[in-house]
Amino acid sequence: MKRPTLRQSAIVLHRYVGLAMAVFLVVAALTGSLLVFYTELDQLAASRLQRVEPPYPGAPLLDPFELSERVQAAVPGADAGAAFDAKPNTAISVWSEVAPEEWRESFVDPYTGQLLGQRKWADLSEGWTNVMPFLFRLHYSLGLGDVGIVLFGIIALLWTIDCFVGAYLTFPLADRRRARPGVWLKRWGPAWLVRANRLFSFVFTWHRASGLWVWALLLVFAWSAVGLNLNDVYEPVMKAAFGTSQSTHDRLPDLARPYPKARLSLREAHVVGRRLMAEEAQKRQFDIAREVQLQHAGEHDAYVYRVESSLDISRYPRTEVYFSAQDGRLLGFDAPTGVALGNTVSSWLYALHFAAVGGFWYRMVVVLIGLLVTLLSVTGVWVWWVKREKRSRSSTAPVSTRNSAAPIPSTP
Repeated sequence: MKRPTLRQSAIVLHRYVGLAMAVFLVVAALTGSLLVFYTELDQLAASRLQRVEPPYPGAPLLDPFELSERVQAAVPGADAGAAFDAKPNTAISVWSEVAPEEWRESFVDPYTGQLLGQRKWADLSEGWTNVMPFLFRLHYSLGLGDVGIVLFGIIALLWTIDCFVGAYLTFPLADRRRARPGVWLKRWGPAWLVRANRLFSFVFTWHRASGLWVWALLLVFAWSAVGLNLNDVYEPVMKAAFGTSQSTHDRLPDLARPYPKARLSLREAHVVGRRLMAEEAQKRQFDIAREVQLQHAGEHDAYVYRVESSLDISRYPRTEVYFSAQDGRLLGFDAPTGVALGNTVSSWLYALHFAAVGGFWYRMVVVLIGLLVTLLSVTGVWVWWVKREKRSRSSTAPVSTRNSAAPIPSTP
């Protein structure tokens, strides 16, 4: 028997990896298409928790530090923090860990500090108020906790590999006589087109061509999902390829409970955070647009002061300084760009994954990509099934009688 060629091996790999991924990708793609508008849909589903009316027309929002004090009184166990980006008519959310990996989200009126309600995040038994968090958890772990996260990470890694395998299978068969670049590209051209003369050829060519049309974005979603779910694989590759810098959050050790009590008050920490951020801005030559948040990270005995700056690339600002909650000593600086090339590349990958750049129209592109991935998965299974049925019929057909007309040798 001949050893299988590279192309034959690639076909087998693409076939069975695609079958293994199909259900996972359909779930991730459909939920992801909804999560693009997570904030808007969550506010619609949980409007009683998130929508507030001012006590009187033109009422001002509470001072961030006064609001923090009222939050501490209303939500036991919540970390101290001040939100500088509270929005009119919108409740602020406060997180508290009620058990390992179980979180309660509380909603507080920014005008009065009154607790509006709470939800155990992603617990669908609480009704429609949790439908979007439930879809979020379904999107990245199938709702299976750490096991689901790792499983989805493996699927994302297979998807990344299959992006290259699938692209390879669209290349024209090797022909030394026509190996010149111009000729090769001309022969590759039909792979980008759809033929509609028969149902099977239409589905097959659409499956092949549409994967090529959006190949780069498919790779972005696949590889960024590896980073989100299987960082032990993602990080070494990015470090070797681009060079990365470990985030302060990951570098600082987690302390045992009960966490130390902060010596700096929230107002004192705010003064320190502004000073440290201004020093970093001067040293690294970036501009500060606005304050976002000051949060006490008890597990690190540190404060995190976050701003929106010219180093941010998405609608989720992440320019931040960490400093000691005891003496204000700088512990680290992090930003989406300007730290290390690998960090910048990752920031762009995650921003594209979460549709956090490009405004409304890119968000619609991500919705369409989600629908396309669903169709790619379904059509891939359909093509496999049709071919399987053809192979099955061929294997059970009578033996060929192509030589039945040949003369029968005479017996001696």
